[in-house]
Amino acid sequence: MTKIKKTIKILGHDFSDDHHLVKPGRSMHDAIDLVKCLASDAYKRFSGIDEDTAAIDCKDSTNYHERAYYEYATSITEHKGSKYIKLSYSSGGRSVHCFIVNSKNDKDFKYGDILKSATWKSPARNFARGNVIDDTVESLKKAICWTGVKY
Repeated sequence: MTKIKKTIKILGHDFSDDHHLVKPGRSMHDAIDLVKCLASDAYKRFSGIDEDTAAIDCKDSTNYHERAYYEYATSITEHKGSKYIKLSYSSGGRSVHCFIVNSKNDKDFKYGDILKSATWKSPARNFARGNVIDDTVESLKKAICWTGVKY
């Protein structure tokens, strides 16, 4: 008997559940890409844009929401530090989306834990909102909003 592969839709594309971007145990590089994709998907849902619409297709759109989606999706950047990877985006000004623990020696958090922003320079270290390496895409979708990670 063959196992039926489950697919997960991210940015309008179907990925099988054994794809390296989707499967728990992903690399940090893939995990950061996944968070960027999930944030962009959340922005599309918030703005009422069709899930199959790519950001690049909205670049020259006359629709305000589509242009704003393009600007948001292409503005998400990462800033790597010794302790954290900060993801930020532009929405008028620069805003911090989240921090990801980038150290395997943190006494309170695991490598890959998602932390909410406390300030521009530091995360809230009260509790992790998820783990980009080990969590499923479904649980990450519940934790990641286009404005940042949920409380």
